[in-house]
Amino acid sequence: MIRPEFRKILSDQRGAAVILWSCFMIAIVIYIVIARNVLATPRFAGGFSQAKSVRIGLWILALVDLGYYVYWKKRYLASAAVLAEAKSTKLLRAVEGHKGPVEERAAAVVSTYVTRKTVLFAIIEAVAVYGLVLGLAGPYPSDLYLLSALSWLLLTVEFPSEKSLEGLLRKVEGAEAAPAG
Repeated sequence: MIRPEFRKILSDQRGAAVILWSCFMIAIVIYIVIARNVLATPRFAGGFSQAKSVRIGLWILALVDLGYYVYWKKRYLASAAVLAEAKSTKLLRAVEGHKGPVEERAAAVVSTYVTRKTVLFAIIEAVAVYGLVLGLAGPYPSDLYLLSALSWLLLTVEFPSEKSLEGLLRKVEGAEAAPAG
C-alpha cells in the first residue's frame, strides 16, 4: 500500500508534467508570433531561393516525426510498457523518499511516465518547429499554421491527466496485492 503522503508526492509529479506540457503549448504560440513578425519584415517576406526544397524536406521530416509519435506512444507509453520497463528508469529526485517495495515500484512507474510523456511532448513540438521554419523559409504561412495547429491538437490529446497516473498507481498497488504464483 502506498502511504497517503507519498501518494501526494507521486501525484505532484503529474503537476510537473503539466507545467512542462504548458511550456510546450506556449512555445507554439511564440513560434507563430516570431514567424508573423519576421514575415512582416519586407526583407524576409519574400522567402529564400531554396524554399521549395526546404518545404519538401521539412514536410517529409514532419511526416516521419508523426510516425515516430505513433510508434513512441504505442511502444513506450502504453500502460503495460510503463509498468514493465519502470525498473530501468532513473527515479526523479522528488520521489526518492519511498519506503518499501510498493512505493519504490510506484516511484519508478511515475518517473517513467513523466519522463516518457516529456519525450512525447518534444516529439510533438518538433512538428511545430518544422512549421516555424517553413513559415520563415518561404511564402508558406499556411504550413506554419497547419503544423502548429496539428502540434497544438496532439499536445491537447497528450495532456498528462490525473486519471492516467492514478490508473498506473492502482495497477502497481493491485500487482503487489495479488498473490505471486
